[in-house]
Order: sequence, then structure tokens, then C-alpha cells
Amino acid sequence: MKRHFTVLSITLSWALADAVSVASTDLPQVPAGFEALVEGQVEQLELHLLNRILGLHPVMVRPGRIEFQQPERIAALLIEAGASASAQDLQSLLSEPLPSNSQLACSYGLASEASCGYLETDAVAVILDAAGARLQILMRKDWLPANDAAALRLHTPTEAQNALVHRQNINIAQADSYRALGTSGLGALGLGETSHLGFTWNYQAYQNKRSSESNLEFNNIYYRQDFDREHYAQAGRMDMSNLSSAEGGNFSFSLLPLGRIDGARVGTTLAYLNRDVVGQGTPISLILTQRSRVDAFRGEELLSTSYLDAGVQNVDTRTFPNGSYPVTLRVIENGQVTRTETVPFSRTDGNGLGDDTVQWFLQGGRTAEHSLYEQAPSAVAQTGLRIPLRDDLAFTSAITSLDSAFYNESRLDWAGTLGASNWSLSGAVLAGNDGASGNSQQMTFTHGISWNLYRYSLRSPSCEHNTRAYQQSGCNETLMASASLPLAGGTLSAGYTYNRYAQVNPFSYWNDSPDEDDPTRDLTTSTWARTLQLGFSRSHVLGPFHLIHRVGAFRNASGNRDTDHGVYLSLYLSHNERSNTGGYRQSNIGVDMRREQNARDSLRTGLGHTRAWDNEQGRNEVNTGVGYDDLGRWDAEVGGRIERNWGETSLTVAQRGGDQQDSRPSLSGNHSSSLALGREGFFWGQGQGGTGPGAAVGIVAAPVENATGAAAKISGGYGAQTSIGFGEKRLIPVNGFEATQTRISDADASRQNLSSVNVGNGSREWFLQPGKLAVQRIESSVSYTYVGRLVNAQGEPLAQAAILNAAMLETGEDGSFVVDLNHHPEPLFALDLNGVHACAIQTRAAHSSLRRVGTLTCQSTTMDALPKELHDPGRLERWTARRNAALSPDKRNQP
Repeated sequence: MKRHFTVLSITLSWALADAVSVASTDLPQVPAGFEALVEGQVEQLELHLLNRILGLHPVMVRPGRIEFQQPERIAALLIEAGASASAQDLQSLLSEPLPSNSQLACSYGLASEASCGYLETDAVAVILDAAGARLQILMRKDWLPANDAAALRLHTPTEAQNALVHRQNINIAQADSYRALGTSGLGALGLGETSHLGFTWNYQAYQNKRSSESNLEFNNIYYRQDFDREHYAQAGRMDMSNLSSAEGGNFSFSLLPLGRIDGARVGTTLAYLNRDVVGQGTPISLILTQRSRVDAFRGEELLSTSYLDAGVQNVDTRTFPNGSYPVTLRVIENGQVTRTETVPFSRTDGNGLGDDTVQWFLQGGRTAEHSLYEQAPSAVAQTGLRIPLRDDLAFTSAITSLDSAFYNESRLDWAGTLGASNWSLSGAVLAGNDGASGNSQQMTFTHGISWNLYRYSLRSPSCEHNTRAYQQSGCNETLMASASLPLAGGTLSAGYTYNRYAQVNPFSYWNDSPDEDDPTRDLTTSTWARTLQLGFSRSHVLGPFHLIHRVGAFRNASGNRDTDHGVYLSLYLSHNERSNTGGYRQSNIGVDMRREQNARDSLRTGLGHTRAWDNEQGRNEVNTGVGYDDLGRWDAEVGGRIERNWGETSLTVAQRGGDQQDSRPSLSGNHSSSLALGREGFFWGQGQGGTGPGAAVGIVAAPVENATGAAAKISGGYGAQTSIGFGEKRLIPVNGFEATQTRISDADASRQNLSSVNVGNGSREWFLQPGKLAVQRIESSVSYTYVGRLVNAQGEPLAQAAILNAAMLETGEDGSFVVDLNHHPEPLFALDLNGVHACAIQTRAAHSSLRRVGTLTCQSTTMDALPKELHDPGRLERWTARRNAALSPDKRNQP
């Protein structure tokens, strides 16, 4: 209601602007009841600086002009948003009345005008959007904030505090023959400006009818120090996960024995690299005031076309040709070319694979593996180098030294695009002085049809049982190929896999008397498998229903069972229905038919139902399903999932039967969450994605006396949108070394109140290192709707009296009123031609945002009894004068 009144008030004020601009003091020309709008009133407007929201702020709105009520605060927000002007200059400019320029607002059909939403200025200007209760702030170009996130090659970390940030995950599983529990954690502890302690751990417990076992293990625990955002050093226990990610330079090795070590590593890092601008060359920026299409030309050659949001935006130039040449940009708004700009562009390098710089690493220590093929730790040293040969081609090579053995893996990676086609190719070769060898190839190609091919071959000397080799305890041959293409409105796909694996028995492997007749000397684990499948799938929309059908044929062969082949057909009919609260209900029914050579033909029918809904606490989901086939087998399951501020938890119970065995109940569940501990105290949040050490953004909502319900909505990171209450904390987990964005917005209306975020709302960019906690504070105001009627001491209605607590809103002829207030008034003050009245309201608990106070009896009082914030004699006298002028002479001075 408060927002609706704001929009209506500003719209009426705008509509009256022309009428009152000629003779603003000529009150009789103003329609009765709208005199207050001519004088102006303070409104809560949402301020925008290009595409950034600065929150709700009080603004005095008068016909044709506006005045900021808190210019120093607005100036500080503009500086925080990146404006390059001085705070003193901005505060001085914002302290003066500014033309509202409402005729330039892009609302109510005006968006078709090419000039809407934009205004050239040599200082500061605004555009008042009366319909949307928004105020767009514009500044001279050299004062506008630069898009740093898209202009710099390396990210500058966001200022944050050191903290312990941890993500935990718990899995449970139970069947008729076993129980299992698995827990794992991934954490980072910030220790300095550019250093942290990273660690991962896991605990596994397993129990069956014959035995039980448990194990706690730390896979990683190391100290890392970053230098100049391009080099790092770390020491401790380390696996290869960091080395194969941007943190360690994105080294991809599939054949080389790179295991977990206890030691030290130094090298280059791509963790700080801004992946949005790698290889783009000279940045091309332009200012957009609304979402627009931007076409880029080199002469008559169209280089790119894209839709960009309002703000200081950068054109994606990653596909632009190398060289130096002018680029012409055409800005198209609502189907019309509004302006054309020509800018210089230059690029001479840039690697489409990630970066155009040389990457390297060097590490050494002792092995820390726990496999059957290692009796004691061994000394190990490793080094690697990646060299970009051209924009889309890179060469990588690495060497491992383990005791007296040496291994080398060298690989080429090539990725590129041509028109609508794109591809990637890679090939690697392994060689070792102990006889180990291997090679791998991978290819992807997309041009309507999609091809994928992967081949992996590794042969160890242990296959001949003549030597010991680090992590080379067998031989492996793998081939996987797949293809898909659109056909007849559906997708035709084919796949082929082949795998051959040979493994040495560990007892034979470590036999100290090879001349003895040992029955386990031969390879005791050797198997192969081959699979071929061809299928076609298509979906149909039948009104509110979706029909999906799949048909295919398959052939499976392996070394330990008979060859099997057959055909299958699946039909699924689903219906999705969304609710008004943002949830959904999904119902589905499916039929599976399968015919195999070595099994009875089977027909399975399944029914399933899913319902999900949202509330202020989080998201809820319930799933049920049953199935039955013509062999007499049946299955049923029921599960649920809840997402809360403390994490996500799911649980499923299933049971099967009908196959001449006892019914087999099973249970499975998962819980994931995150936590942070820093100077601001303890935060608990949802589980995050990613595999690297994490960071987090902590949101702290200021308390408001007697306020309940949600203070704001929060979204960002890897968690779902959630809400935060007054005086509460929330944690938004994010990945370390990864650019992310959070957004704070007004909470949805609840039974308790209507809340608006005054400080801290809008979107914000973050780039946090592992072990860092950034804290963002927000302040919200609440609004309660009071409905009632005012009468004087004699019981007569206070007709058309101004309610001073609510921006001079007037009562009806019968004294009725509806006002929005952000606190409980004690009392409610009203003004009519007989003077000031105090109307006491009985204090009630805030169980609802709508408060019906009934008929209030008001007592006459003096102006001195008004609170300081309402004591404005000049304003009250002007209202009295206008009210007298609006009345006929015979009613003007009636008691």
C-alpha cells in the first residue's frame, strides 16, 4: 500500500506540474485535495546509478524539481559505487534542487522514444520515473564509475576480514545388508592479506553383517602464500586438485603419476585472472541507460551482435580478428538506432584456452599415498610447463622423478571456432624409463551434429610383473565415442564404449621369492566390457502436459558374462503446475518396456508426484513414487528436501519386493551446509558448490524495535534465494578466487509487516580469496497499515483533517483514515481548522501488518505538544490557509 501511494502521489504531482508551473501560488487553479502535492512532499524513491541500485532514500518531490533530503549520504553512496568525483563536489551539487526531467522517463509507453532515459550533463542530473517511484542519477562521463571487473586483466580482491570458512557434507545410506556413513569437509582459514591455510578431510564408516570399519583422513592441509597475484608458494600435504584448477595454473594431466605428497610447491597461478577479458584485446566500453542491442562493425563486416544491460558495459571482443582497426558500434533501443560510436581496437595476442602467459610449477617432497602397492613413502620431485604457441594452441609438458624412475607427459591442446562450428582437440603421450607408456586423445566438435571421442591407453611394467612402478599397477584401455544430431523434432544419439582393465594381485606384486611356485603370480584381476547403444528421444507439448518418448537398441558384452542385446521403449507423461507462492506441483506417469535376449521381456509402469513450495523460512519439496512390472516386482519410495538458512537436508525411504526375497527397506539422506567464524562472530549458511577452498559474504540486518518477519531478501553465491529477519545474520558461501554477485532487495509482504531496505540494498560484486569473510550490513524500515476513524470529544467526525504523522494525509468526510506508519504512534496527531488534536491508540502486539484501531476519540491540544519531527509551524499554517481557501465562505469558520 505504501508503494502504491508513493506511485500515485508522484504521478499526480507530475500531472499537475504544468498547471502549477505558471502560477504556483495561484491555489484556486489547483484541484481541491491536491494542494499538498503542489507544495511537495517527501517520498521514498529507489535511486539508480546506471545499472546499480542504491536503495530507497527520502526525496522531496515538487512539480518540476526534486531535493535530496540526505545529500551527504547519497554522495557517499556514489563514491562507494565508483564515481570519480570528490565527495565534497557531489554533496554540494546534490544539496541544490535539481530539475526532475520526468518527461524523459521510460515508463507508460515512453520507452519507444529514442531519447528516454538518457540526458547529457556537465555535472549531475536526475530523471524521475514517477510511475515506478525510481530516480535515475546521471553524471558527466569522466565521473562515471568504470567497469573495473571487465576492464582489468587481474581481479583486485575485495577488502574483507580473515576468518574460518568451512563447508560440510553428510551422507547416510542403509540397505538390508549394510550401513554406511560418509562425512567430508572443505575449509580455509585466512592468515594474512594474501595467505591462507587450506584443508580437506573425510570420515567414512561402513558396516555389514560380517565386519565394520571406519577411517578419518586429511587429504589436504597446507599453507599458501600468493605473490603479485601471479605467483604462489604452498607447503604441507597436497593432492593435485589445486594444480589442475586455476589456483595452480590449470595443468591438465591424465597419464602422469601425480599423487598426493607431503612437501612444497611453487609456481604461477591463474586464480586472479579475469576470465571475462582474457584475449579480448583493447576493451571497448560504452554507456547504456537501458537494455539495448549493440552491433559491432569493422567497415561493413558485422563482428558481433549482443544485448547488454544498462550501465557502463564492455563489448565481448573475444571473437574479433587480430590486428588494429576502428570498430563502429550501433546502439539499438526498442528497434531504433539511437546513436553510433566509432572506437579504436587492437589485439595481437590472447589465448582462447585461458591465458596468453607461460605457466609453470615445481614441487617436491615424499609420497603420501595409502595404496596396496606402496610399502613406504618415496622421494618425489615434479615440474611442469605450459607454453601458448598461438591464440588457440598450447603445449604442456611435465616430468616426475620417483626414486630412480622418471616419467614425462607431453600434450597439445587446440580449441577454436569457425562460423557456427566449434571444436577442441587434445593429445598426450607418456613415457617412463621403467617401461611405462601411455597415450590419450580427446575430441569434441559441434556444428548441428555433436561429436565426442575419448581414448585412453596406459601400460605399466607391472603388467609383466617385472618391476615396481609408482601408481602404475596395471594396464587400462578405454575408448568412448558418442554422437547426437537433431532429427524430426527430436534427438538421435549413438554411443560406444570399450574398456579393458588388468590389475596385479598385491600379494603377487610384493612376493619376495619370484622363483617360487605361487598360484597368485598371474594377473588375478582382468576384465573387459563393450557397450553399443542407439536411441531416439522426442518431447511433445500437449496443452499443460509434456509427453516424452524414448526408443532404442543396445548390445552389451563383457568378459565375465554372456553377451546381451535388446530393445527398449519408454513413455513419460508429466504435468507441471505453478502456485501463486512460487512453488510448483509435478505429476508424472511412465511406462518402460524392455526386451532382452537373456531375460524375460518386462513391462514396468511407474507413477510419481513432486510438490515444491516456498515460504519465508525457505524451500520445501516432497516426492513420492511407485512402480510395478509384469514379473511381480514392485518398488515404492517417499522423500523430501528442505532448504533453510542453516543448509539443505534431504531424506528418502524406499522399499522393494516381489522377487522371491524378503522386502528390502532402504534409507538414504544428505545434509550440506557452511559456516564462518570471524571478528563479527559466527555465521551459518547453506551448502556451497565448487571443490576449492571457500570464502563467504556475511549479511547482518540491523534490529528494529518490535519488528518481526523478514527484513530483506538475499540472493547470490551458490545458495537459493532466502530471507533475513531483523537482527539476524545470514551467510552466503562463495568460491574463493571467483567473481560473484550478491543482491539485497525488499522482502515480500508478510503478515507481520511490509519492510523496505534503506541501507545496503541492490547488487554488489565480490572477489574474495579463500579464508575471507566480507560483511555487509543492511538497515530496513517497516510499515504498518492503520485503519480507523477519528472523532472529537463530542463524538463528531474529524472530517478532512490532516494526519500529521502520515505526511499530511487527510481523513474522509466521516473521519475515516488509512495510513502507513513505520512505528506505533503514541498518539496520532490530526490538524483541522479548529487546531491540533491528539488521538490516543491503544498499544497492541504486532501480530499483523494491518491494524484496525476502530474509532479514536481525539482531544484538543496545542502545537507545543507536537513531537519535534512534526513541529513545523510554517507547514501547518500553509495547510490551514489552503484549507480555508478551499471552503465556501459559509463553512470557513465553522467550529
